[in-house]
This record gives sequence, structure tokens and C-alpha cells, in this order.
Amino acid sequence: MRLLTFSAAAILIFFMPNLMYAQKTGSKKEISGSIVEKESGNSIEYATISLYRAIDSALVTGVISDETGFFLLSKVEYDHYYLVISFVGFESKIIPDIILSKEFPSKNLGSVQLFTESTVLQEVSVTSSKSAISTNIDKQVINVASNLTARGGTAVDALKMAPSITIDHEGTVKLRGSTEFMVLINGKPTALKPNEVLKQTSADMIDKIEVITSPSVKYRAEGAAGIINIILKKGAKPGLNGLVNTTLGSNRKYAGSVGLNFNREKFSLFAGAEVRDFTKTAENYYYRDLSRVDEVHHAYLGQDRVMRNNKLDLRLNMSYEPNKQDALAWSFNAGHLTTSADIDALTSGYTNPASQERYMRNTFYFKQKPVFFTNNLNYSHAFTQGASVSLNGFYSYIDYYLQNKQVMALADADHSIIDPEPYQRNVINDNYSNDWKLDLDYVHPLNEQTKLEAGASFQEYTRFLNITFDEFDYQNHSWEHHPLYTNRYDFEEIIYGGYVNLITQFWGMETSLGLRVEYMDRALIQKTLEDGYYFNRLNFFPGISLSKRFNERQSLKLSLSNRINRPDEYMMNPFPEFEDDYFYSEGNPYLIPELSRALEFNYQAIGEKMVFSSSLYYRRTTDKIDQKLSIGAEDKIHTIFHNDVRDKASGIELTGKLSLKNWWTLNTSTNFYDYLIEGNIDDAFFSRRGFTWNAQLINSINIGKTTSFQLTAYYNSRTVRSQGELDPFYFLDAAINQKFIQEKLSLNIQLKDVLQSANYKLRTATGNMDLLGIFNNESPILLLTLSYQLSQFKKLTKDVQTDFDM
Repeated sequence: MRLLTFSAAAILIFFMPNLMYAQKTGSKKEISGSIVEKESGNSIEYATISLYRAIDSALVTGVISDETGFFLLSKVEYDHYYLVISFVGFESKIIPDIILSKEFPSKNLGSVQLFTESTVLQEVSVTSSKSAISTNIDKQVINVASNLTARGGTAVDALKMAPSITIDHEGTVKLRGSTEFMVLINGKPTALKPNEVLKQTSADMIDKIEVITSPSVKYRAEGAAGIINIILKKGAKPGLNGLVNTTLGSNRKYAGSVGLNFNREKFSLFAGAEVRDFTKTAENYYYRDLSRVDEVHHAYLGQDRVMRNNKLDLRLNMSYEPNKQDALAWSFNAGHLTTSADIDALTSGYTNPASQERYMRNTFYFKQKPVFFTNNLNYSHAFTQGASVSLNGFYSYIDYYLQNKQVMALADADHSIIDPEPYQRNVINDNYSNDWKLDLDYVHPLNEQTKLEAGASFQEYTRFLNITFDEFDYQNHSWEHHPLYTNRYDFEEIIYGGYVNLITQFWGMETSLGLRVEYMDRALIQKTLEDGYYFNRLNFFPGISLSKRFNERQSLKLSLSNRINRPDEYMMNPFPEFEDDYFYSEGNPYLIPELSRALEFNYQAIGEKMVFSSSLYYRRTTDKIDQKLSIGAEDKIHTIFHNDVRDKASGIELTGKLSLKNWWTLNTSTNFYDYLIEGNIDDAFFSRRGFTWNAQLINSINIGKTTSFQLTAYYNSRTVRSQGELDPFYFLDAAINQKFIQEKLSLNIQLKDVLQSANYKLRTATGNMDLLGIFNNESPILLLTLSYQLSQFKKLTKDVQTDFDM
């Protein structure tokens, strides 16, 4: 019945625009259109559109195209004009004889195609470079090719320069303080968890990264903090193009990738492969004081960690456009992402008043190797009068394998093992998942100023886990199953969604008013315990956006967005996941989704030498998913997720770019915010508040035509948490890039964490326990990356920095 109801609603949403009738007003004095690439049909963002009066060639006004290639010249007087459209690497286009009159007060140019330049420039050389960060009115764009300190790294390294991003010692990305965001690749869903995608995607394969903190209702509501969209590199020229990268780093770090593009007028093909083998080390220390009625127990834990990330990734993308109305695209991604770790843990503990100190030595071996493949198929059709429809289907399969081996042994004061029969266990989690997604989007213009967007979505995610827990029996000299910890459970989550969004203009403002509705049905069947946990809910997500462009250099935007974060199956599994001398953790099957509401006000100004952008924002999260620590059985620290928390964050984000010289550019950003987190832990109310800020400076210098240098500095202040705080930390990265062989070959040398300062302390206090964690990561890290561009054609121009870049 639910599926039938949803199908009827989707059909109504889809056909509703065709049932609506609207006359063109014909009263607006404006010129509009969309800019696309001739070879690929892709939209061109940041193209410059200049309007000139025909009689004297005087410049009247100008704008830049948005992310869809759309542009609008409003409040244009009746006259005779011509239009000039230009973008770097493409032939400029002149559209003559544009006449606005009382009879024809507006002009829609439709889809305007730009051709890739086919002439090699012999005498003219443009030498400026694209800005590292571009701030659009609705998103931040990180131009990865301009970030020298990301070469040979991953998307995590590229995101270090993003104003809204912070990254902790484990490489975990946070968007405005939250790990709950959605990651897309080329605007399409991915198979892995957000931070897994970022840690495993090579920066050398990325063209740019879009950070969207206030998404519209057309996006799925998942991701409380927003969306990070990774745009992979692709060839823009016809023929065969490609890029080959190889990276060598200190302490056993190796990587290589190749990407090849073949483009024809109606057909394009991309094939890429990447291998990666990175080893990182860390030393972590924990100090715990547990107060009892008449005594205090002191415990110490020291860890030497060796972590290895091994990756094999294959990608295949094809697109075919038989005519101007139809487009078909298919992408395939397969590979494995292996993460393994050897951990040597030394523990000791004693009670005050004095007692005999007890020493332990524990060794852990961890290995996770998901083998996966994904398919993404998209079809789009453009109707007459500007209407369009798009259908996107996605499927992913992941075959997980997770092994955790552990040996816990008594030791002497030097932590040499003295235990003849140490405790040994071997846990294997062999499981798989299926993920189906279907999205239908429709756009219908009601008139030249108004269009209606509508769509429907469906997702079914299933995961089947089979966990075997073996302990070594010295009496029988064999491994035996532990019946209480051997665990099987099935997880299924189905989400139906639909949205309607109206985009129009009034009082000189572009307005978006929309509503998204999603219904979730979730079931977790714990087969070992013969128990089931069920949850369903209908949620409404309104979205509002008001933007005003005063001219081509100043703009304002006000937006309201509502998002959701759903707990994953590991958070909810009612099964002890980890245990040692002092810690054990388990899941909570009663977790519910957290809801987030964000209000944001943006201002952007573009000058001759400087670009400035600011964002005032407020975000409130209810039923927040938080991890709490408490003292459990045998005085061990017990960790579990819960929903008895809410938080608020309000702040201002400032971004600026200053061109000091033609060869010297500074990009700077700061984020100041007040953070409040409160709720209940073990029936005790708490409230913690703190003022937090972070800042970064990117210093880019071009030394001649083929040499460039970049220095990136970052600082993050003290941050409060529900049960403690994170101490301040900072780092400094440096890189130099040298180009050879007509700029086809480049060598990039970088040093990460030059000052060895990215280490930090995490303090936790709850009830009668104080816990201090000290995290020391491998640093500095030296990386050498060699890149070679393959192309049938010589490079036409270097990347050009325009007044609209920022």
C-alpha cells in the first residue's frame, strides 16, 4: 500500500507542471540563455557574458554564468545590442542583432555553444593561474589543480584549504564541525561512507570540489551539514587526452594513476585506474583516573600504531548525445580498499592508596577489505519550450571482509610478556550490502522568469552481517566459538522521497521556494538474539533561498535548509564490537535520525585586486547522535551512541583573496562560531558552551613561467564536546612545482606538517572519570609526484585568472 501511494504521488508530481498553464508575461526587459560546450554538451560555469550597444560598441553590462551555465541580463533598455561570450580555452562567440522593443521586450537565446580553441597560440602567452578557492553565492569551489600541497594525496588533503572544513588527526573531515554530510562524485551517489570516499579518492584525479552548506530540496535530505561534491577530471578537447601520475613518499608511500579521455562530437569515453599503498605511523597515549569512594585508580595505555592503506580503483565513464535533446551517460566503478593496522598497546594500572601495579601487553591486528562495484545510468531529455526530464539509476554492491585479531598478556615492569597462556581471540565479520537508488527530476518553465522543478526518489539499502568470534582454548589447543559473541543480523532501510521547487524572480531577486518529503522504513533483525527493532517516520524538509545580484560584482543570498542524518547499522548493532583491559563498545538499536535546520546569509564582493565573501550562519540539531562514555562492568570505559543531545552553532565565515602582484596571491579564510551542546547522559543534565575559531592562509607564488610555490598554514582553536574538549592544533604545509617539456611534465615536491605540530590532546570528563588522550602522528611527510599530460593537441593557454575567480 505504501508503494502504491508513493507511486501515485510521484506520478502527480511529475505530470503536475504539464497541467499548469502560464502565459509569458513579455513585460521584462532582459536577455537570457545557457552556455554549453559544443563537444560534450556540458554546462560552462563562470563564462563571461558582455552586452554592448550596437551603435557605438559601448559596454552596457555583464554577468557570469552560474553552475548550470545559465545567465540573465536584467533591466536592459530598449535598444539594438550585440553580445560577446568568452571563457578560457574556448573560442569567443559574438551574437549580433539583439533588439529589444515594446513588441519584443525580452530575448531568450536558448543554448549557446562554445567551441574549444583549435589554434595554437604562437606569440601570446597568458601566465596567471586559476584561484585556489572560488566562492560562489551558493557554494565554495576548491580548484584542486591549483593546490600544490594536495598532489599525491587524497581528497582529504585537497579539502584542507576549504574555509568550512576541519580535519582531525585521523584524517576525518568535518564540515562546520560536523561529520554528517553527503559526498557525491560528479553529482552522483557513491557506494562508501562519506569519510571513506574522501580518504580513498586521489587528489590527482580530481578537477575541483564543491562544498555546499545550504543545498536545495532537489538533493536528497541526507547529510545534516551539507554536501561535498567531487568533480573528477575529464577531457575537454576532442580526440585523445589523458594524465599519468606517480607518487613516492617517505616511510613506504607509493601511488600511481592514469586517466584517459576520448572525445568525439557526440560520444565521449573515460577510463581510469589507480593504485595506492600508503603506510602511516602514530603514537597515542591515554591516562585515566577513576575515583571510587575511598580510592582512585590510575591507568595508562600507550599505543604504537602502524596503519596501511592499499587501494585498487577502476573507473569507466561513457556519454552519448545523439541529438540536442537526448543524452545518455553511464559510469562504472570497481575495486577494493584495504585498511590494515598493527597496534602494540602497553598498559599499566594501580590504585591509590598504593597497590601493586599491574602490567599488560596487548597486540592487535586489524584488516578491512571491502571489494565493491557501482553502476550509475543517467538519461536526460530536453523538451521544447525549455522543459527537461532526467532519470538516474544507481546500484552498488560491497563484499566486506573484516578481521580483528587480539592477544592480551600479562607483562613485567618493562612490558615483556610473562604470561604462558595469553588470552587470544579472532573475530571475522564477513558480510555484504546492496544499495539501489532511483531519481526522477523534471523541470518545467512557466515563463521566462519562472520555472518549476519536481521529482521523486527511491532507495533500498540492505546489509547482511555474519560475525564469528573465536577464542583460543589452550586445553584443546584449538580455536573455539564464543556463543554469546557470535552474531548474525540483517539490516534494511527503505526511503521514499519527492520534492517540488519553484524558482522565480520578483523585486530583482531570484527566489527558490521548495518542499521535500521523505518517508523512511527501517528494520534491524538480530538473528542471534532472535529479536527485531523497527522504526518508520515521515519527515518534511522545506527549503527557501533569496538571492540578489546588484551588479556583476556584488551579490546577497539568504537561505534556509533542513537536513537529516540517519544512524548506520554499526551504530545500532546491539553487540559488543570492541573490548580490551579498559574499553568496550556496543551499538544502540533504538537510535533515531537526527534533524538539522540551518539558516545562512551570504554576501560577496569582487574588486580589481581583491575578492571578499562572508557568511553568517545558524545551525540547530535535535536528537543529535552522540557517543557517550561511562564506567561499566569491571570498571571499564563503556562507549555507546545515544540521541539525548541537542546542539546549536552560530557564527561568521570570512573568505578573501588578494592579488598582491601578478605572481603573488593570498587566499585567506576564518570561521568564528559559538557552539552549545546540551542534553542528558545517564539521567544527568549537562550543558557545555565554547567559542571556537579556525583560520588558514594560502600563500601562492609564481616564480617565472614554469615554477610555483605554495605555503598553507592552518590553526584550529579549542573545541568543546559533550563530555570534554579538544585542545588547539595547527600545521604548516609547503610545496613547490616545476614544469618541463612545454608544461606537459611536472614535478611536485611537498612537505606536510613542516613544524611537526599537528598533534593534539583530547580531554574527557564524565561522572567519576577523567581521561586524557595524546595523539602524535607521523610527521613531517615528504611526497614527490610526477605528472605527465597526454594530448593530441598542444595546450592552448595556461589557466587564466579572471575578476570573477575567487
